[in-house]
Amino acid sequence: MKRGGVLKLFAVSILAAMASFGCNQQKDQKLIQELQGRNQELQNEKQDLQERLAQSKAREDSLSAELGAKQSELDAMAARWHEQDSKKAGSPSTPALPAGWERGPLGDMVTVGADILFSSGKADLTSGGRAALDKIVGDLKSHYAGMTVRVYGHTDTEPIRKSKKLWQDNLDLSANRAMAVARYLVSKGISAKNVEVVAMGENHPVADNATAAGKAKNRRVEIVVLKK
Repeated sequence: MKRGGVLKLFAVSILAAMASFGCNQQKDQKLIQELQGRNQELQNEKQDLQERLAQSKAREDSLSAELGAKQSELDAMAARWHEQDSKKAGSPSTPALPAGWERGPLGDMVTVGADILFSSGKADLTSGGRAALDKIVGDLKSHYAGMTVRVYGHTDTEPIRKSKKLWQDNLDLSANRAMAVARYLVSKGISAKNVEVVAMGENHPVADNATAAGKAKNRRVEIVVLKK
């Protein structure tokens, strides 16, 4: 091969090598840029995670402080409850009611069936009725001395028939029965100025007047010690 041809071939080889080197250099540069970009993304993600971690820590500290405040409030409430319970334990309890009595909206009360106190259609106390009232008089003197006593007379809805000459209606009968009880209480030492009488007639039943048992419950006298 002539010298000129050799030189030409050498030059072509050099150019090809240079082109190949340049192409590889571009690829390396692109790869470097991609790696730098990915590194920046990772740095950004790291920073974001650090910020979120800091926010979570701050939130945790806030919740812990709030929890501590709530616990202190609960402890204070528990202490107040304990103090109130201690005061209640040291204070006198509500006196127990006498046997047969109950708490009512107006005061303590006891109910006596009219069939125990009176014969049918009558307003004269029976011996059994006086015995029942004697026990109540004892309760009034021992538990309710000096307090106002109100006597309520009640009937069922049965019209006045056999004793029509005595009573105008059930209201009249209930009034006379309540007065008979009141007079007996006074005769046994309850101050007359502390005794009141109220006639209710048939208008305040506690049971169904459609049955005999219900009517029996409605025929009653209620003795109420009024609240001060």
